[in-house]
Amino acid sequence: MPPFTLTSRPDSSERLRPVTWTIWLAWVLVAALGPVLCSISATAFGKQISRDAEHPTLIAIGLVAIVPLALLAPPIMQGLVLRRIMPKLNVAFWFLGILLSGIVWLVLTQKLPIEGGFGTQLRLQNAARFERLAGTLNAAAILRLPWGPFLLSTFATSTLISIVPAWMLGAASGMRRATLLFLVAAIAGACVSGIVEQIYLMTVDNRPIRDWALNGMSWTQRFQILTVRGGVGAVWGATTAIVVVLMIRPLENTSATANFVLHDATDLKLMLIAPLLIAVLAPFAGYLAGPNGVVGSAPELRKALSLPQDRSQGEVVLAYSHNIAISVGHAPTAVIAPDGQTAIVRAVDHTLMQVELATGRDLQQLASALGPTERYSIAWSPNGRYLALRSNGADVAVPGTPYRRNQNRVRLYLLPDLKLAGEFSGRETACLDTYAREPMLFSRDSNSLWMACGQSGAPKPDDVMAVRLDVLTIKPFDIRSYGAVAANGQTGGLDRIGDSVWAWQFGPRGEAFRIHDLTNDRDIVMVAMPKPLIGSLTAQTGQVQIDDRTIRLNFCGVPPGALANAKPSSWICRTLTFDTLTGALIGSIDQGDHRAPNPQINTPQQALSGHGLRIEAFWRKDSKTGELVVRDSVTGRERQRIISIAQRLLQMSADGRWLLTAAIDGGDLRLYRVQP
Repeated sequence: MPPFTLTSRPDSSERLRPVTWTIWLAWVLVAALGPVLCSISATAFGKQISRDAEHPTLIAIGLVAIVPLALLAPPIMQGLVLRRIMPKLNVAFWFLGILLSGIVWLVLTQKLPIEGGFGTQLRLQNAARFERLAGTLNAAAILRLPWGPFLLSTFATSTLISIVPAWMLGAASGMRRATLLFLVAAIAGACVSGIVEQIYLMTVDNRPIRDWALNGMSWTQRFQILTVRGGVGAVWGATTAIVVVLMIRPLENTSATANFVLHDATDLKLMLIAPLLIAVLAPFAGYLAGPNGVVGSAPELRKALSLPQDRSQGEVVLAYSHNIAISVGHAPTAVIAPDGQTAIVRAVDHTLMQVELATGRDLQQLASALGPTERYSIAWSPNGRYLALRSNGADVAVPGTPYRRNQNRVRLYLLPDLKLAGEFSGRETACLDTYAREPMLFSRDSNSLWMACGQSGAPKPDDVMAVRLDVLTIKPFDIRSYGAVAANGQTGGLDRIGDSVWAWQFGPRGEAFRIHDLTNDRDIVMVAMPKPLIGSLTAQTGQVQIDDRTIRLNFCGVPPGALANAKPSSWICRTLTFDTLTGALIGSIDQGDHRAPNPQINTPQQALSGHGLRIEAFWRKDSKTGELVVRDSVTGRERQRIISIAQRLLQMSADGRWLLTAAIDGGDLRLYRVQP
């Protein structure tokens, strides 16, 4: 017996015909053309005609003609395909029904712009964006996203705009209850294709939801986006066809020819998995049609097929030991404790875990999970008794803007058990979250904790530069303001020099480099930037190095005196060294720019120095293999070269026993023993 039956009118055989593979394919293709033609229409509508264009009037007429043609073609083609199944369907009548549904959709989007489909899509995509920026947007993270409101909105909207077309198809089919089944088909297609479209927006086509126009793009980019959007339409067509085919299957004509293959069990299985196949193949086809293409993707293909090999040349200074046994994101972070026994690692679920370096296993969790893009910093007290964790506190409105910023939140833990000893919320002072490289430092005696403060814009003289917290009470007892040199920029980081904690400023427009002694509230030095040596080079504020004798500042980009459009192969990174007490320039060294798209072969992508060693990391974009080169930090002599998986250098333990790295492809944390 068939899975369900529908009571039909006497002339139902004349009103409803079986679906063949030809009709099924035509329906899927027409469904795929819908979003493609909508994109073409939006592109033509937003196209700007150049003043220098020949025949601008003719071009304008053509663009005006494309818009209605692209919008009217899909419902007409749908009607022509549906007539092959329902001969009684009037194409003009069908077109009017689709037009009425379009008007309903427009009314819904205008009357309910926030709570309607666009609002739920924005919330869904914003949640996915945070995971994507954090490098943790995997299948599990996608499942955790707020799909409920989006699917509920999609269900409600598709129900309202599909009632008229479903009624028309039910009347044309001559079958009772067919209207309800056609409505179910439309809702199922909308939900499935909506899910596919949102996943595409998260992973393949990261464009604004309402931005359907393709102006300002290369043709390869347009082909890629159109292919992906066509895939969404094809998924809708294949999903709606499932319900229609299952509805018509009981009417199978025993004299049907072999063309009616959808009535075969094997073909029905293929039809059921067709939406999934289309959803998977569409991004692949879009990638081939996109700017990378077959030729452009050759480096990525070589990278995917490359097999890293572990081998070492020279002395055995670094010896691979093991991996950290927790899952981490694509850009993992870790901080090794001063005693070299443990480290705090950010896991893939954004929890902070204490791990044992000797074994790689996790010991316990520190605090609650962070937000997907939440920044954090950790400071260890010199006496080994405390760990301070800075994370985001309450968010506050930025006056005069629609933006919000987070206050600083500091939690103090007792070592080694990581028991919470106290918390600073940031409400007592105007101390906002900061992008400073080193935003927290304990004093030398471990009795106080200095914390850098960020501002919502350019700092003013009365703005808070840093706050000093008492370790016993976790309350502020010293506040430093920027003063007259606020124009030198926000605090870039803190450094502990002797018994004092210093804060430095580095302005974005070539202002003087300033160091302020926070402990004693006095200026150390003001270093005027030698503009002839810097030119248009970009300051690398994350690479500032300060001690009691020298200041090392790095600048990268097009060298002074070169053309603005100089090729990346000529870019440089220039290190300027200044005397800490006088601010006098005492040295300048140039190297190749590791940030260039194709850096020089002998230019390290990253370097880490400590304990008499300089460790350089090399990798290429077209290979999973990389190199670690160990040099003597004084003479520069190469002591060891390790050829292994491409790795990013994270940290060397304070006792010099461990080197922690992160695999660039895969995100694994690797530990090397440093041999004496």
